[in-house]
Amino acid sequence: MTALLAAWACTLPACSKRAPLRISGHPWPGYEPIFFAESQKQLTDAVLLQHFPTIKDSIDALRGGAVDAAMLTLDEALALQAQGMTLQVILVMDVSKGADALVAPKQYQTVTQLRGKRFGLEPSTLGELMLSMVLDKAGLKRAEIKPVFLTFEEQEAAYTANKIDALITYEPVVGRLVAKGANKLLSTRDLPESIFDVLVVKTDVARDYAQALEQTLQGHFWALEQLQRNPWDTAYRMVPHAGVSAEELIESFRGLELPDLVANRRYLSRDSGQLTGIVEKLSAIMLASGNIKKPANAADLFTDAYLPRNHG
Repeated sequence: MTALLAAWACTLPACSKRAPLRISGHPWPGYEPIFFAESQKQLTDAVLLQHFPTIKDSIDALRGGAVDAAMLTLDEALALQAQGMTLQVILVMDVSKGADALVAPKQYQTVTQLRGKRFGLEPSTLGELMLSMVLDKAGLKRAEIKPVFLTFEEQEAAYTANKIDALITYEPVVGRLVAKGANKLLSTRDLPESIFDVLVVKTDVARDYAQALEQTLQGHFWALEQLQRNPWDTAYRMVPHAGVSAEELIESFRGLELPDLVANRRYLSRDSGQLTGIVEKLSAIMLASGNIKKPANAADLFTDAYLPRNHG
C-alpha cells in the first residue's frame, strides 16, 4: 500500500518539477543588471542565481558542477573551452572601455618607466591577458617586470602599502585609486574590444532550459532599460548587492559599454561574424602568452538562439 501511495504521489506536479538552472556570478558592475532583475522579481523561478565573492569561486563552481552557467570574462570562457568544457556564450553583458586598467603612482608617466618594477595582478586568465596586452603595448617583455599575484580583495591594500609599484585591476578599485592620486597609465580604452563579460551556459544543459534562458535575458535587458531611464535611482537600488556606493557604480558604468538587445544580436549572430573576429584575436593573444595551448573554436562558442524574440 505504501509503495502504491508513493507511486501516486510522484505523479503530482511538485514531484516532477525540474531543478532550476543555476547561474553563478560575483560582484562586478556589468553583472549588476541581472542581479537587479532578480531583486525586482523579473527572473523566472526556473533560474537560480548563485552569488559568489570572486570570479575564481564562480569558475570553480562551474568546473565542479555546482552551477550550470556563469557570468565571466570572454577570455575565461576561452580558457575553459580549451580545457575541454563545452560552453555557449548566450549574452554579451558588457564591454570594458576603461573599467580595466594599469594604475601607478604619479611619478610614473609611462609604462616603460616601470621596467624592473613590481606589477600587481589577479592570478587569473583575465589578469594574465591584461598583463600580456599592457606589456605588448609598451614594448616590454614579461622578464623585464616582476609579477606579484594578488586576489582582487588584496589589491587596494597592497597598492596603498607600497607592496607593489603598479597594479592591473578593475572597477571599482581603479576609480578609488585614481581618486587618491594614482595615475591611470593604460586602460581598456586604449585596448579596444579586448575585455568582454559574457553569460556562458553548458551546452548540454542549455537546450533543456531554452525558455528559462530567454526569460532571464529578457530580465537583463529590462534592467538595462531601467538604468538608462533613471540611472541614479537604479544605481541606488543596486547598492545592496554591489557592495559599493551608487556614485562608484555610476563611475564604473562610465567605463563600460552595456550592449542592448540589438547590439547582442550583432555580436552573437553567426552572419555578422563580429564575435568570431574578437574570439580569434583574443585566442591569438592567449596562445602567444601561454594561457591556452590550442586555438579557440569560435564556431561552436556562441549563439543568439536564446535572445528574446520580442522585447518591448
